[in-house]
Amino acid sequence: WEDVRFQLNCGEEEVAEEEAMRKSVSPLPGNEGEGSASTARVFGVPLEEVTHVHTVSGHEVPALVKHIVDYIEEHGQLDLEGLFLVNGNAERVDWLRQRYDSGEEVELEKEADLASAVSLLRLFLQELPEPVIPTALQGHILQLYQDYSNEEELCRNLKYLLQQLPHVNYGLLRFLCRFLASVASLQPDSWTVGALAAVFGPDIFQ
Repeated sequence: WEDVRFQLNCGEEEVAEEEAMRKSVSPLPGNEGEGSASTARVFGVPLEEVTHVHTVSGHEVPALVKHIVDYIEEHGQLDLEGLFLVNGNAERVDWLRQRYDSGEEVELEKEADLASAVSLLRLFLQELPEPVIPTALQGHILQLYQDYSNEEELCRNLKYLLQQLPHVNYGLLRFLCRFLASVASLQPDSWTVGALAAVFGPDIFQ
């Protein structure tokens, strides 16, 4: 999960420039006018497909991801110590998932709570057919930690390797790391980069 830590540290420098865009009201997933169930689905769908069909204009991540992150930022204040430690109600999470997959308009402010929103985000990452960091690349990342003990060389080679990710994968990883970097910057005692990597690393690597 060290590459997640590295991306989080890099993301801290870019958080400010993203703040204004994230606070804007986002179109909701599934409102693109697609009628069939196959195009409405967002869970368990290849990242390239769901990003192509369900993306907020001006962003390169699935609309569901941006919708959830916007909700957490606006209502979680990014400083709650237990923000990522409590699982959402399983029935509510499953209900919200079905709503998104059917293309319905979802109002998280009225229909969810923070714990359910976080669980929904993690569920989306866990159910991607291919992880955000593809399986084929994971071995190369692990190899870097065996080949380089110098942190500067490691970070340089890791950054180069991550830039080989498919465009949609890199865009989602960068978006998530910027979000988590903002959490780490506002709650450094409770949420260090390492602690956040421990929570989201398994979801990103599956």
